[in-house]
Amino acid sequence: MQAKLAALCCAIAAAWLSPAAAQQTERKHPADPSAAVPAPVHSSAFSGYQPLGSEKPGPWRELNDEVARIGGHIGILRGTAPGATSGKAGGHAGHHPGGKK
Repeated sequence: MQAKLAALCCAIAAAWLSPAAAQQTERKHPADPSAAVPAPVHSSAFSGYQPLGSEKPGPWRELNDEVARIGGHIGILRGTAPGATSGKAGGHAGHHPGGKK
């Protein structure tokens, strides 16, 4: 029984030490000019950039008339713009549960 335990311990030690022994290579000091260094790799920050679609703006006179009809930019914020949901409170209080309605 003790022979099997000793063999098991030796097998575990060999399995544990073999990767460490394989990694023992002579390393040069990083400040040594003859030390091998990997080549620099450059990846652009714009490599995955996709431009927005080229949407044409609408007719500016009609858009200006629409903004004037709803009360300017304040009308857009109050929710009177086309497509705005009615019944919600405008301003900051409408963003909080239990706020004034």
